[in-house]
Amino acid sequence: MSNSAQADKFSCSPFIKEIGRGKDGARGLPREQAKTLFSAILRGEVSDFELGAVLIALRVKGESHDELIGFLQAIAEHWPDESHSPHFHTLQALNAQSRSENKPVIVIPSYNGARRKPNFTPLLAGLLAQRGYPVLVHGLQSDFTGRVTSAEVFAHLNWNAVDMPHTAPVYMPMAQIYPRIEALLQTRKVLGVRSCTHTLVKLMVPSAFTNALLVTSYTHPEFWNLQREVLCATGHTALVLRGHEGEPVAAPYRSPRMDGVKAGRTWCISEPENLFTEQPDPHPDIDAESTARLIEMWLNNPQEMPHGFARQLDAIEAVNQAPEQAPNQATSHAAI
Repeated sequence: MSNSAQADKFSCSPFIKEIGRGKDGARGLPREQAKTLFSAILRGEVSDFELGAVLIALRVKGESHDELIGFLQAIAEHWPDESHSPHFHTLQALNAQSRSENKPVIVIPSYNGARRKPNFTPLLAGLLAQRGYPVLVHGLQSDFTGRVTSAEVFAHLNWNAVDMPHTAPVYMPMAQIYPRIEALLQTRKVLGVRSCTHTLVKLMVPSAFTNALLVTSYTHPEFWNLQREVLCATGHTALVLRGHEGEPVAAPYRSPRMDGVKAGRTWCISEPENLFTEQPDPHPDIDAESTARLIEMWLNNPQEMPHGFARQLDAIEAVNQAPEQAPNQATSHAAI
């Protein structure tokens, strides 16, 4: 993703001066400055050299909620025109299903992939589709580190072999949805570490959707509050949970903490379980084909499925059915 030809159009030095002073000395950008910076990045007006400096500085400092909100505002304003894209009809079909079923489109970002345990994000997508929800999973087409991606599992799934009374879930790579964001994700190959873009894709909802519910996750505890604050400020409806293998799906045998976000408020749906209530498989096969066969079996025989997935389904239903005025235990973040 070379921006060198346009490097003289925008200077990042005033921004790097604030965010690049190290973990203790760096200051977060105000929302408008964050939006200005990321807009320039999306337009290709930042040189590769400065882009690397910005991404590493943010990685060391850690993103603030104002920065993430500003970045997301820039992403929304520069969203590609979907009416001329090859996936336009797919997105419109999901919208049509949402209206006919009176259910939101479930948006599931899948960007970590599985390393030690199977990737069960496609299972969650299938379970939601069985309940009549239109489902879009978006992510990377492949992972250069060797993790098993949702794209690879989807490629092995045979939805015709599954009890699926409604439309099967859709997988779409970010390269088709928002090529510029995909290019920023790929900077990991050069920089060696993930960037703020990996945080942003977990908070993005395609602009085509008129009614959506985001299912997103965090790995590091500091992102528990950060994600909920940002989602409250941006007005999204979401389920936020501690991810399994970094994916937005509950651990099979031990349900994590799950929080709802709706109408600028957030509340706890369930506390984490402390103990295993079932005996997990200590050595599961994690390759894409084995994972797909296991998912097909559980979709056809849900009574054999570990309880963690059913708990997450119930939590998603709770978010969807929650009134716009949140429960009494809700915490308002509308003033962010």
